[in-house]
Amino acid sequence: MKFQPLRDFLDSYLPMLGIPGSDTSIYQGGREVFRYQSGYDNIEKKTPVNPHGVYNLYSCTKISTVCTLLTLLEKGEVHLYDPVYAYLPAYRDITVRFQKENGDWDIRPAETVMTIRHLMSMTAGMDYNMSSPEIQEAVEKTGGRAPTVEIASAIAKRPLLFDPGTDYKYSLAHDVLGAVIEVASGKRFSEYMKEALFDPIGMTDTTFYLSEERVARMITPYQFNKMTKRPEEISKQIRPCGFGTEYESGGGGLSSSVDDYVKLAQTLTHMGLAPNGNRILAPATVNLLRTNVLEGKALESFQRMGTQFLGYGYGLGVRTMIDPGQGASLSPTGEFGWDGAKLCYFISDPENDISVFHAEHMGAFHSLVEPRLRNLIYSCLAR
Repeated sequence: MKFQPLRDFLDSYLPMLGIPGSDTSIYQGGREVFRYQSGYDNIEKKTPVNPHGVYNLYSCTKISTVCTLLTLLEKGEVHLYDPVYAYLPAYRDITVRFQKENGDWDIRPAETVMTIRHLMSMTAGMDYNMSSPEIQEAVEKTGGRAPTVEIASAIAKRPLLFDPGTDYKYSLAHDVLGAVIEVASGKRFSEYMKEALFDPIGMTDTTFYLSEERVARMITPYQFNKMTKRPEEISKQIRPCGFGTEYESGGGGLSSSVDDYVKLAQTLTHMGLAPNGNRILAPATVNLLRTNVLEGKALESFQRMGTQFLGYGYGLGVRTMIDPGQGASLSPTGEFGWDGAKLCYFISDPENDISVFHAEHMGAFHSLVEPRLRNLIYSCLAR
């Protein structure tokens, strides 16, 4: 293993794009073979990236959410073909927005029942409008508390973009999945996730809530200004993807450190066996998670989201490599994971026993960074 090309990429290519800093951990064969912090936590102050820093995971949260749901599947408490309305009654009478021949828009009853599998695979027909009137009304009615189940029920009032199961659309489906977990487990979503996933794995630094100590450890967040072509510091988001004080976003609400979240990558790489020896999921369950469920129009819709998804299909909440040639990928068929808005990037590869968690704190250039980073990791591991 010779990792100098990867270090050069992190030290040179990322800053060229304006990315302030990053932290990358790679495990193979049960040991950390690469760990490197590049750039700065704070550009102006020239402070280095803290290896124990806290990152908002944004959509990398989704991996934890779908794994938590699968623990309920293994207990027989949910099934993927259960209708969502069995847990959230508001989903019994869902509607679909459609365009009539004269060009006007109208709504009609959905022709298919929405299932847990539709939520998991982003084929439920929802959108990602976090400021929709339906959500805003629910927030106001709850006095700003926005309990997870009540917000998920409010989302059901919004007409779908298509009948469940007929296409792919990245959406608030995993936020709704969090509410399903809460109802099915009989416990608060965060409580059950901690009990079923984080505690058994030994993840002590991943949570929906930030203490003052965690806020102090949070990596400085940035956004890329397209006009100046420079990163700009923004205020720390203490509750990302949160609609209120009680809301727990299964689609984007967790924060974690690199040391902690890479444990989940290792657990999935080892087919459900955590680094501490605890069995979290059965191997068959992990295979179910990473099996592509999209075809035809839905698969095309997924791959159109960005060139970083070429060669991938989509399983139960994760991208999964189905055609390395199409993606010009050095990773093999079956490699899987996901990413987040600020460019947290997660890889699990059971065949080669490779686990990766890479964290940034600006979020831009996913299609430029992710395929290059993935290929560099595999080329360096082969040297």
